[in-house]
Amino acid sequence: MPSFQQCLWHKYSYAVCVHYQKPKHHCLLRLTSRKLLWLDLKPVDIKSRWRHNWKSAQVVNSHLVCDPTIRQPGFDLPRQQWSLLNRFCTEQGHRGACRRKWRLTDTDLCPCGETQTISHIVESCPLTKLNGSLSRLHSADEDTVSRLTSYGS
Repeated sequence: MPSFQQCLWHKYSYAVCVHYQKPKHHCLLRLTSRKLLWLDLKPVDIKSRWRHNWKSAQVVNSHLVCDPTIRQPGFDLPRQQWSLLNRFCTEQGHRGACRRKWRLTDTDLCPCGETQTISHIVESCPLTKLNGSLSRLHSADEDTVSRLTSYGS
């Protein structure tokens, strides 16, 4: 390996010579970190944290979900049915009251004459009332899913 003096007289540039002068174990010359990230990590029980957050959050119809860490009934339904089921359970669907709020229609009335909300459709509308109310809808049994599908189309 050429020395610094030899590099100055060498036909290559100084940068090439400096490159030759690099120590083989340059990574050992790095400063060690004073606080390694992986040494401070503490194990966290994600499921218990999720349960706690679920119970403390103000979620519409949160009483329907006892344990948010397990798959809910109807999870294996086709996407269109699963989305419709979730819209009913969260009371955020394309129905009269929401459409009026979003300025998509001028009226929020159901065909029966009352304000059309998700709870009205499931629990009190004489045209679409579901026996067992929203908790039965959340259970996603065959009869409920077929009624939900026929309503959604």
